[in-house]
Amino acid sequence: MSANDDSGPGRREVAHRLFAAEFDDATVSYAESDEERAPKYVVTPTGARVNRMFAVGVLTEVESVNEDVLRARVVDPTGAFVSYAGQYQPDAAAFFERTGPPTFVALTGKARTFEPEDSDRVYTSVRPESVSEVDAETRDRWTVSAAEATLRRVAAMADALSMDVRGDDLRAALLDRGYDESLAAGIPIALDRYGTTVAYLDAVREVALDALEVVAGDRDEVRALDVAPDDAGTTSLGPLPEAVRREPVTDAAPAPDDGTSATTTAESGAGEANADAVSTSDDTAAESAADPVSEPASVSAEATAESGGDAEAVSAEPASTTEPESEPEPEPEPEPESEPEPEPEPEPEPEPEPDPEPEPEPESEPEPEPEPESEPEPEPDPEPEPEPEPEPESEPTTDDTPGELGDFDDGDLYELDDEERREVEEEFDVGFESGAEVDDPGEADIDVPGPEELEEDFDEVDADAESAADDEPSETEEASDETPADVDLEAAAVDAMADLDDGDGAPHDEVVAAVVEEYGADPGAVADAIDDALMSGKCYEPSEDRLKAI
Repeated sequence: MSANDDSGPGRREVAHRLFAAEFDDATVSYAESDEERAPKYVVTPTGARVNRMFAVGVLTEVESVNEDVLRARVVDPTGAFVSYAGQYQPDAAAFFERTGPPTFVALTGKARTFEPEDSDRVYTSVRPESVSEVDAETRDRWTVSAAEATLRRVAAMADALSMDVRGDDLRAALLDRGYDESLAAGIPIALDRYGTTVAYLDAVREVALDALEVVAGDRDEVRALDVAPDDAGTTSLGPLPEAVRREPVTDAAPAPDDGTSATTTAESGAGEANADAVSTSDDTAAESAADPVSEPASVSAEATAESGGDAEAVSAEPASTTEPESEPEPEPEPEPESEPEPEPEPEPEPEPEPDPEPEPEPESEPEPEPEPESEPEPEPDPEPEPEPEPEPESEPTTDDTPGELGDFDDGDLYELDDEERREVEEEFDVGFESGAEVDDPGEADIDVPGPEELEEDFDEVDADAESAADDEPSETEEASDETPADVDLEAAAVDAMADLDDGDGAPHDEVVAAVVEEYGADPGAVADAIDDALMSGKCYEPSEDRLKAI
């Protein structure tokens, strides 16, 4: 999503990078509509239209304003951001309470202005959304990206000052030149409300370049921004790096080279606007600033720590083989009463003999031995208790694994001929005429296993089924072992961003999908890894839902 889509109720805004010195000069805030959820913007003198902002610096002070609110000061090379955390920002308040200054922190939050009733001064502050501890390298990367974003705005504002149009006409002209919607909307307001002059732009340019020199170790501190936005003074703007200057028609390719040769600035692919916006001075980078290709080695555009959560942790863990139908099967068959199934209760005797079952199945097998075993089945029938049914399950499958018996019609029952019946009667002392004629329950004096014995049998069956299930998951585990356990998802995500980057950054969802496809990782874990990469400064968001490796 490009920066020109960053407005409107319910839409997440891009977090801008700007120095505390310029933010402190801001006095203008507005909402584009009267809707309750319409976003509120703070407009800075260089034309940055800021709803959310991202800052990195040193937490130097935390104090209690009252019983419920804490005030924290986060200092960057140019000045201090003030942030208030209260009952509606419990995470930030807890962080400030437990963190002792001085500590490097990354702060993402809403830009706000406040004018006390008894004062004519407007104060700026940041309402925290998230705060986290970072290191000095992350602070340096943020400084470089904030400097480049600032220089791009200075170049864009200088471009606007050279035009003869103002207001809506200026906004349209800036859009025609390829500037993104946010900057094109902010510059006319800044010129109208602040009367920003070239003298102020030159002072801001010097502050940004000083910050880069501090990071490079060539300067101890940044000079103060002591020029007011409407101060008259110099009428010429000092030199700006090629990487941030916008030409009417510029090819995106040379931008990286220019940025690399620039000694004091960082080159960035802020490609949110158009392809030609990459090498120009637009605040396309303000929406998300930068990959410094210059100076302090990898001191590059700080990852926008704002990526708010959202990460819909989608867990795609394949369910390991579940236990076979051991438990449910005993109960489904208390139906022997309605059907003369002679098979349900042959357990006691069939167990010793592995080949019973010819009878239950329509396939008649004349083997004499299986039949005797099937005969015992009718005997248990007299007692249609649901408990004996677990055993019939073993018969239909002809395996030791439990299975379910289907319903049989009378015509499916196996009929014994005279000779077979005689043999059965002699061997088993069973007196009946056919498999369908069975005594009433209780009349046959048969030793039927009680509920306790059946439960023990079921436990054994369950244990076997569980052991089988345990064996199968092992295969799944072996397969999963094929994926290296030591894969660095954060590095993999950054590599994927570089591979998928078409100049404007790689789509967030495509990066997640690429890492998941290549490593079989959990999408939620990949999304977390991307957030970590953003916070650690290995990548940044040139625009909404797009990522760019540094």
